[in-house]
Amino acid sequence: MSAPEPLVLQALQGYTEQSDKWPGPRVVKIYVASVYNDFREERRQVLELVGPELQSTYDDRHIEFEFVDMHYGTDGGDETNPALLRHHLDEIRCCNRTSKAGYFLCFIGGEGSAYQPVLPFKIPEETFEQMVKSESAQTALLRACYRLNGDGTYHLEGDEKWYSDLLERDEQRKKLLTVQKVFNSLALEVLEAGADVTDLLRSPLEIQCETALDLLKNGKHSKGVIVVFRDIPDLEADDSKLTALVHERLKKLRKKLEDILPEAHIIRLEATSADSSRADASDNEEKLSPFREQVQAAVSTLVDDSLSTEPDQGKGRKKTVQEVFLEHITHLRICIEHNSLYNVNVKKIEDAARDILDNAKENYENRCRHPPVLIYGPDASGKTTLLTHLYYKCEEIFPKPVLRIIRFSAATPRSAYNLELLRVMCQQISIILNIPEGYLPKDASFDPLYINNWFQSLLKRCEEMKDEILLIFIDNVHRVNPLECDIVTGLSWLPMSLPRNVFLFCTSAVSLEQLQLTPAQKEKFKVQNCYYLLDAIEESPENNSSGDNIDGVFDNLEVVFGSKSFSKLAGYITCSEFGLTEFELLELLMPTSNSDAVITLKDANFNFSTLCVAKYMMKTIIVENVVSGRTTWRWRAAAASARARRRYVRVQSALRDAHSDLAALHFANFLNDADDTDTSETHEPGCVDDDDALLDSTPFHSASRTAAAFTQRHVEESWLHLLLAGDFSKLKDLTVCNFDFLLAAVQTVTISYLRCILEHVRCYILDRDVELVYGAVRKSSDILTRDPMQLGAQIIAWLRPAVARRGVLATLVTAAMAWCDGYDKPLLVPLNGWLHPPIASTVRVVSVGGSTPGAGVRLLQLAPSGQHLVLAPSAGDPQLWHVMSNSKVHTFKGHSGRILCMCVTRESQYLLTGSEDTSVIVWDLHTLAVKTKILEHIAPVLCVAAIVNRSLVISGGEDSAVIVTSLVDGALVTKLDHHRGPVTTIKVIQDGDILVTCSQDGTVCTWNVDSFTLLSTVSTGVPIHAMEVTEDNVFLVTLQGENELHIRTFITGTHLHVLKRHKAKIKCFCVGHDSSRVSVGCADQRIYIYSLHTAQLLRTLAVAHDLAALAIADKDHFLLAAGGNRVTIYSFHTEDNLTNFRPTKQLKRRQTKSTTNITLLQAEQSELIPISCLEVSRDGQLAASGCARGLVRVWQLSTHRLQTTLNGHLGHITCVTFSPNNLLVLSGSEDRTVVVWQLADNSSSLTYKGHQSALQTLLMMSDGRRAMSGDRGRNVHVWLVDSGIVLHSATCPTTSVDVTLNMKFAVLSDGDNSVRIWALAEGDSGEEKRSVSHAERVTCFALTADSQHVVTGSMDMSLKVWQLDGGKLSQVLVGHSDIVTCVAVSITNKTQVVSGSWDYNLIVWDINTGSDVHLLSGHLGKVTCVKVTGDGSIAVSGAEDKTLIIWETKRGLALTSLALHVPLSGFQITSDCARIVIHLMDRGCLPIICLHNTPATYVKIPTYAAPTKDVDELRPLAPKRPMRRLLKKEVSLDTYTWQKKYGHLTSAAMMAQVDERLKRRFSVSASMEEISKIQEAKNKDLGSQVSLGPEQAAIAQSQHFDQLEALWNKISPPRRRSNKSLSKQSSLIERVDSSDEDHTPVEEQEHMVE
Repeated sequence: MSAPEPLVLQALQGYTEQSDKWPGPRVVKIYVASVYNDFREERRQVLELVGPELQSTYDDRHIEFEFVDMHYGTDGGDETNPALLRHHLDEIRCCNRTSKAGYFLCFIGGEGSAYQPVLPFKIPEETFEQMVKSESAQTALLRACYRLNGDGTYHLEGDEKWYSDLLERDEQRKKLLTVQKVFNSLALEVLEAGADVTDLLRSPLEIQCETALDLLKNGKHSKGVIVVFRDIPDLEADDSKLTALVHERLKKLRKKLEDILPEAHIIRLEATSADSSRADASDNEEKLSPFREQVQAAVSTLVDDSLSTEPDQGKGRKKTVQEVFLEHITHLRICIEHNSLYNVNVKKIEDAARDILDNAKENYENRCRHPPVLIYGPDASGKTTLLTHLYYKCEEIFPKPVLRIIRFSAATPRSAYNLELLRVMCQQISIILNIPEGYLPKDASFDPLYINNWFQSLLKRCEEMKDEILLIFIDNVHRVNPLECDIVTGLSWLPMSLPRNVFLFCTSAVSLEQLQLTPAQKEKFKVQNCYYLLDAIEESPENNSSGDNIDGVFDNLEVVFGSKSFSKLAGYITCSEFGLTEFELLELLMPTSNSDAVITLKDANFNFSTLCVAKYMMKTIIVENVVSGRTTWRWRAAAASARARRRYVRVQSALRDAHSDLAALHFANFLNDADDTDTSETHEPGCVDDDDALLDSTPFHSASRTAAAFTQRHVEESWLHLLLAGDFSKLKDLTVCNFDFLLAAVQTVTISYLRCILEHVRCYILDRDVELVYGAVRKSSDILTRDPMQLGAQIIAWLRPAVARRGVLATLVTAAMAWCDGYDKPLLVPLNGWLHPPIASTVRVVSVGGSTPGAGVRLLQLAPSGQHLVLAPSAGDPQLWHVMSNSKVHTFKGHSGRILCMCVTRESQYLLTGSEDTSVIVWDLHTLAVKTKILEHIAPVLCVAAIVNRSLVISGGEDSAVIVTSLVDGALVTKLDHHRGPVTTIKVIQDGDILVTCSQDGTVCTWNVDSFTLLSTVSTGVPIHAMEVTEDNVFLVTLQGENELHIRTFITGTHLHVLKRHKAKIKCFCVGHDSSRVSVGCADQRIYIYSLHTAQLLRTLAVAHDLAALAIADKDHFLLAAGGNRVTIYSFHTEDNLTNFRPTKQLKRRQTKSTTNITLLQAEQSELIPISCLEVSRDGQLAASGCARGLVRVWQLSTHRLQTTLNGHLGHITCVTFSPNNLLVLSGSEDRTVVVWQLADNSSSLTYKGHQSALQTLLMMSDGRRAMSGDRGRNVHVWLVDSGIVLHSATCPTTSVDVTLNMKFAVLSDGDNSVRIWALAEGDSGEEKRSVSHAERVTCFALTADSQHVVTGSMDMSLKVWQLDGGKLSQVLVGHSDIVTCVAVSITNKTQVVSGSWDYNLIVWDINTGSDVHLLSGHLGKVTCVKVTGDGSIAVSGAEDKTLIIWETKRGLALTSLALHVPLSGFQITSDCARIVIHLMDRGCLPIICLHNTPATYVKIPTYAAPTKDVDELRPLAPKRPMRRLLKKEVSLDTYTWQKKYGHLTSAAMMAQVDERLKRRFSVSASMEEISKIQEAKNKDLGSQVSLGPEQAAIAQSQHFDQLEALWNKISPPRRRSNKSLSKQSSLIERVDSSDEDHTPVEEQEHMVE
């Protein structure tokens, strides 16, 4: 493996010397300079047309374009402000420093009067003295502004005089104007006197040009300036002296620029001013299009040049190295910058550093293992400074060169998550230790456990390398986000005992106790030498990250920019996760709708100029980092970030708004289309936001959706803003359930990062779609580590069976399929599903409440959002919990007794609680405040409900009263004193029109809410403890006694059944929203789920805690069980227990007269019946599978639908095969029969019963006439398919059998050391069965297409090639290092053999030379099966690692692969490998996989006629005879002779059918009815098998008759010349003895067939 370039390797090893050569931010930032009043239209077009155009051109290269026009959005009043000019010049330098290509675009020309002078920064001493020599008010003004400096010049001072109040500019502008006028007049006076002051009267534009030209000489770009000239009008008589000077200077400047710049960078405009024709914008655009094209061309050339010389983009280098390199230098840059900014000047830090280094040195020299070092200190205590100090110091103390890795946690997306941080570090260690196996182990999987072990093994590896010293630094280790999979001990990977040459230093701002370490780790850290405490450093003015200092800066900025606009800016920076680029900030803060408007800070908006000033004023608290190619702004210190959060985004709503804005910024182009439809819908009052309807109405499904590409920035940040803004539907639509997003995450970062994102989202929302996507990604993370291109296929395989017709996931799967379709290289794509939905049955366990007695949960209600729970503990106040983040949001204080009942209203979120203290309280869930308190009961309240649309609260209590009160003010409406016992449950149904109450007096009453009159009563006679009514108002479920659940119809009260499969006491129960399932929680810690319709127990869930309450989430996605101090969430969706295979109903209807009578229920269960054998037809159109229930299924491969089910066997099917013409299917079974099926009408045409034991193998020869079948009793028969007549039979091996294409040889094996070759042409004679053998058992064999050789593979690790004719050994293939398991050959490529073995490899051999052409290694398990396409270009292999790999045999490369996630026992492919049908182990489903863009071509298998010698033995199928002659024959045969000679061959029925047949031959109109009558007659008379269809019956009779007729021909030769068509009768008959014996061979055959 090629090592990375030396520069890259140096950086990866931690050296900081040549950091200037590292790739910078990928941004082109160009400063646009001109005078305010001129070139307005040109500048507008550069910003609004050229910029975006360039952006779209280079988007795929991830380059960002920014044109900075300081006049944009200003009123021009500060054009000549010297203080502002300083900032602008800084910005030019910044452009030169950061821009990738080009940094300055300058417009020169137009009216000279527009070039107003600006106060110079420096004035030579004698000139200044000359100007102010006279004493006057004016000179005093000027003197006040300048101070003499040591270098002999006067310097301009007091910038804050001109530019400190950005909100009210007028006063400062006036002051400046006066000074400027004074300066101008004094300068002109001096000029008259002959001094040279023209340079002091330069305008800002000229100064900017000079600066840019200086940078051109000694800056980073040798040609980054572009100039636009327009002719300068000649001077006129009345022009002022100043204008004349400008005129002169501009001409000089123009000459200078023309000399320096290349011609391509000079653009000349016509003299007419574009401004004069301001009116017509489109006209201007046309006029200026050549100008735009020139600018664009010039910038593009610069960018292309820069890209071509870019060091870090060499495509030869591995993506891994590049990714690790970019990640590492980001952290190294932070380290270098931090080190240059802060020196260690506090004694404590110096001491700590010395201690740590001394210990490290000691450990190294004494060769002892040691624990890592943990440095703990609060924010602003100098931890980072100490760490960077150690980073630089360790070079000095160790003798050998050191390898250093540094990470600042959460500074980049990849260092923000545990898993990713560790993964990138592992890859970096692999690169710098130059591990020979490469940077990514072959079996790598980005799974937490794997990465953990990988890290430990790399440290071991390091220990073996004597001359390396590895140091790892991790700053702020507490900020690493541990994800849900290891919530307890996120940092358990920190090794506690390091080898002598590995050192690990971490800092943390949270104390040891709160870090997510295991108890053992914590104990270890408490040892003296590895846990350092830093106290906060005293607040000192120098310490930039101290709190007071930061607050001071904030206060000052608020004064300058106004608190409204600054807090907006600060809020955005605070909310962004990895900082915002300047471009993004401008998009957020600068309105661009009207290019002429003035953008003011009063409206809380910034323009280029004000943002530039802000940048320089915030220098001390902001740091600019390069994150994934973008320079982003973020707070420099954690303290600043914390203070900004407290000051600027304290309120929840402000936080949400900021996140929404940031999300909208990233997804602007995704949301544009959606906005128009959304707004129209939301304005309608009372419009229900139906997700499905919205999905259909928004144009998301259209092409516009794919037009916006996801960038790395989306993957890193934007999803987080949607999540934190609480916009879950967009979060799913645009990110976590959007295929493009998932693909971008896997391709730009890795699967482990995508997994981190999904786990992060799961910490916030409970959602079935998210769970399913997460499950799919988690289950396929191993395979996607190695092959990210499989994402589409994995999504389809996992989610396709689980998705509904529409919705987010349906869109996701469709997008995945569309992506696969558009992919232009070979790709394996599943066409149907075979996996169970990837959602765990237990989704989450939430711990609520402490372990104190009485804190256990007693009641549970789900809030309408589905993300919060309301829990009532056994004692104490109800609490509101957020489900997924496991955090308590609020406690509702207000009751004085235990809570006995709760109810959450769905429509307008209220919570009702009833308590032992006899009161009912209504809480508003939005504000969490009490709305009303109801005190009408005189005993504890047992149940409560609300009718929101009528504003009523209904409660029942132990005082047996039902009380109806007002929701608004708690006033009593009515009281229903009907029940004679405590009222236990109240339900409101039918949108609040009907009220149902039940009581311990044993009655359930239904009331009309309008008048509160009693409608009906159901009496049970036993106290009812609880009751539920299903949502469709069909069932009433009542709990009577301790564990009796009775189901009645709700309308009539008829008793249906009792649910009694549970034995323990019922604690709680709950009815599903689908109105068909009820979940029952019992005291034995189990949940029983019953079907309400049949009272069947569907499934049982074991719960790890006591059960007190159950709740079911919307759409039945989840079941929540609460008890003790835990809530467990189960997946409750109906489809999670079944997989996809359901033959569709219309297919059932289509086969009206077929013999299948399998019901749909059986079809669903058939999923569970394993498939036993599988075969694909030669033309690749059909596949047949046999299963253990005696059914044969035929599948259409092009549509992957079930075509038909053939039902005719009594035992398990053991083998199936197709005829070469694909019209017949033969199936063999354990019932010792072979059935021949006609696919034309799915009926059986013959049942062959010649075997005495269960069938084992079955195949049809290539002439399509003969079949060979073998049974477990080692008997092999060769027989005719159309008649069942046996041609040969023999006793020989039958485990695997094959026949050559020319049908001369059969090869048979029993899995012992030898293989038998049987020459079929010689008939049954035994001497022709040659045997060829290996040293050990033969495991596989393959026949070559030319019928010359057989290739055998064996456990002796070799393959042998034998000649079939004579059995000579012609080649031995040796090269595998373990048992050979499979071998395959192609049809057209005669020399190639592919074999697979237990050594995990495949080998492509040359059969002539015996050499191995390619070794194909890629499987991580024993290879079990291999197939080769007809043209030999593609091999497909399957292995015990549950994956399929497609290989190109010519180059020996893996083209694509697919993880099946379940063990496979074999597969079949079509000739061009367009479809692969997989036989799974012990599974009833049949995965059909498409190889999209298969490189193989379809090869037709050659068909053979029967060998010449055998022609006589085979009759032509149903020969056509002349009719007249046939009839003559019949007439000439008298009944007596017929009966005497052939009566034993037939019967009355047969005669009848012969008659019928003749009738049919002559009457064209013989209808189907008559033909079926024959069948019925036959059934009556013979009582034979019903499995023959009418047509088959007719054909069978016809064949039967032909035989008899042939016999007759032989015995009584015709009188007239025999017809040609009968010249060759079957030789079988000729052998029959012509005597009148009772038993002839034909008769025996007939018995077999019957």
